[in-house]
Amino acid sequence: MRKLSSPVLLCLLAGACAAPVSSGSGVGSGSGPGGKDDSGWLSDTSFEVDAVVRGVVTREASGEWAGLATDAALQTSLIDLQVKFAKNTTEANGFRINQLIDSVDAVEVQVDGDLVTLRYAATVDMISDDGSRDVPALEEIEPRVMQLPLPLDPVGVYGRAGSRCANDDHAAGYNYHYYYDPSGPECDIELSPAELEIVEVFERRTVYPEYDRLMRELADGSLGFTVALVPAEGDSDRMSRFDAHRRMLEAELGLTGEDSEDGAFRRYEWVRSGVKVVIDLFDPTRGHFTASFQNALRTYQVVFYNGHSAYGTQRLLTDPEAFSDDYQIIMLHSCQSYAYYVQQAFHAKATEEDPDGFASTDFVATGRSSYPTDSPVTLQALLEGLMTGIAAVHEGNREAATDWLSIVSRMNRRVPGILYGVAGVRTNEWQP
Repeated sequence: MRKLSSPVLLCLLAGACAAPVSSGSGVGSGSGPGGKDDSGWLSDTSFEVDAVVRGVVTREASGEWAGLATDAALQTSLIDLQVKFAKNTTEANGFRINQLIDSVDAVEVQVDGDLVTLRYAATVDMISDDGSRDVPALEEIEPRVMQLPLPLDPVGVYGRAGSRCANDDHAAGYNYHYYYDPSGPECDIELSPAELEIVEVFERRTVYPEYDRLMRELADGSLGFTVALVPAEGDSDRMSRFDAHRRMLEAELGLTGEDSEDGAFRRYEWVRSGVKVVIDLFDPTRGHFTASFQNALRTYQVVFYNGHSAYGTQRLLTDPEAFSDDYQIIMLHSCQSYAYYVQQAFHAKATEEDPDGFASTDFVATGRSSYPTDSPVTLQALLEGLMTGIAAVHEGNREAATDWLSIVSRMNRRVPGILYGVAGVRTNEWQP
């Protein structure tokens, strides 16, 4: 659960007082590495900002929302659901908003019969949508304040409004925020005007993967790290994503694979300068996909996914028990994975010692929609960067180790326009 930092609850109606919200563990407390309330994003084609959303959300306290007046987790979930409807407004102003807020900084609760109203201030991350832009000073950003026409009750908007408040026929319950457009003459849902203010711009830093934690002794006694490549089934050809990554490993990296005994994956071993990278490419047609992906999360140091984001509804990263306790590098090559999934991983990996999840997770993501054909190209850039870095460290030539900005810059040069970057890294500790 994300932490509600400095919570303020005001009982606005007599006889309807809510109990104080207790602080929980999780992202957004401001108490993690560097005291950050952000995603720790780094890229050469985008930059990250912190923004505060001030809004009002109302929901009937019944069913799964019955404890809304006093339950901090439910309050945060409802605010998350409302704030993600800011997507199209922020994109029109050049920023891609994270679907999950960092923290609820203050909340006032009003109870009127079965209705609970939350007046809140919440911190949320955004990355710039202008890939050619250098990191500006805060005062150079225009606009710094945006007006957001959010639904007063964000639950079930599709059921109430249907196509009347959407700009595309593909709108459905699970993706309605993506096509949300309340400006149409027939849109009749009750709106709750909110305000978003950009309050901080984060600098680009030269930081590195945590090479000392990435390199370890493998099962055969050699030094290196393990990689799980877990592509989803292709849209028309079930094996198309698997085959595309296999061709890259064999044709571009010159590796030879060997199928596992059960046929679940094809193993490649890449040796350079006394270090070894073991790469297992999983067959998406074997077994249950989510289970296979989560098993990889428990076992491998680098985990790579290529497939659909499904508008942020994938359940790949929501189970804390599915992750290794060790330092991991995760990449989701899917549409807008920054907005949908980086915070999920940080929430799941957060601990009392690492409340932001940054110390144990570097997350490579996309800012815009991506394409399956680009996945092997960007994976190659990631693998080559990590291999070069770990080989340099092993040889004692630490100055030649590859930094994160160099790795994502290669991705952005090979596939322009997608806004590749890596989250959770601005506080990384390893240095040459």
